[in-house]
Amino acid sequence: MTNMQNNTDENFNEDFKRLLKQFVSEEYKDVKLDDMQTEDEEDPFLEDEDVDEYEAEDNTPTEKADDICTDSPLPDDVIEQNQNVRVKVEILRPIDNPQEELQKLVGCGNIKKRMDELMALTAYNRMLHEQFPELKQHRVSLHSLFLGNPGTGKTTVCKIFGALLHEAGALSKGHVVICDRGTFIGTLWGDEERAMKQVVEMAQGGVLMIDEAYLLNGKNENDPGKIIVQLLMNLLADESRRDIAVVLCGYKEPMNELLETNPGLLSRFPNRFEFADFSVDELLEITSRRIEEYSYRFTVKAWQKYTDMIALAFSARDTETWGNARFIANQLERIYIQHATRCVKQPPKNHNDLLLITPEDIVPIEAPRRKKQNRLRSVTPKPILQRFLTFKNITDIQYISYFVCYFEDFVYF
Repeated sequence: MTNMQNNTDENFNEDFKRLLKQFVSEEYKDVKLDDMQTEDEEDPFLEDEDVDEYEAEDNTPTEKADDICTDSPLPDDVIEQNQNVRVKVEILRPIDNPQEELQKLVGCGNIKKRMDELMALTAYNRMLHEQFPELKQHRVSLHSLFLGNPGTGKTTVCKIFGALLHEAGALSKGHVVICDRGTFIGTLWGDEERAMKQVVEMAQGGVLMIDEAYLLNGKNENDPGKIIVQLLMNLLADESRRDIAVVLCGYKEPMNELLETNPGLLSRFPNRFEFADFSVDELLEITSRRIEEYSYRFTVKAWQKYTDMIALAFSARDTETWGNARFIANQLERIYIQHATRCVKQPPKNHNDLLLITPEDIVPIEAPRRKKQNRLRSVTPKPILQRFLTFKNITDIQYISYFVCYFEDFVYF
């Protein structure tokens, strides 16, 4: 009996060491508790940060282009610039069951509603065309604005968008080509036009997603971003380019500034999707889905500690830089590492505890701080400012310099 017990312990120790080695590696896979085997499935918290980015930005599982099998081959993902410069562009295949994936999104109620309305209109027009081909059809613009902070699901919804349009017959392929300002700007004159032509060809039949599009709003007349905007306008005005949907993504306020300085863009993008920040409850729901996917469990005390931590970070967040689902992914990654370290240093007696998150694994975070508001607008007396703005002679200018030096904490230019 003792020998059998020793053999059992030795086997468990060997399995335990093997699992721990896999746990702390970049290729750690999901663990089945029944047979102590692993599945070949990537851990999303160890992916490269790209699509949002760090797709954790988004709150549904994402798949790279090579992971999904479709009938349509994808275009090459590299564009050629002058001087043999090659720029890699990310291309995502359309996802399966896009309507189901849309409904599975955490929150995003207004996004789901607007998306359903646009899909219904697209399907309705197709039905009309099939039944009454002689009638003039009302053209539905597919070009859209995705406005919101990082981590609110813009990239995931863009993938769903392309797949839905493909299912509705509005796009022939439904894939997504992701680019940004850096994709178009090269080293020589004419690189912008060369890049735009290649990217548009890549996106034919699918979605051209321009991330952080507000960066195209250059502050000076010679900024290459203005050339890109004009090239984009030419693309949107081309009646022969119907098998493509252009989506501009970015923060709400800078995007509004881009549209205000380029009025022609606003009329070309009638579909506006605004992605709100997730609430605390929604962030906790995202957490639950992620840990459940990989069979992790929180103890009651660990979950309470984690919940308090997220609530504190949310209350102190800077709304301009808050990461939403990305923030959750980053915290879970830190918890993973802390959990793995603890298990290596203090191996659990029960193998089921390998996936049990305890309070010791919840790493304290520095709550994001709000940006300090400039104090000029709240404390500087308006009459004094108005007086200085009316100075006309050199003596007055000297007084201005003295005022700026003495009240440097109050003055803002």
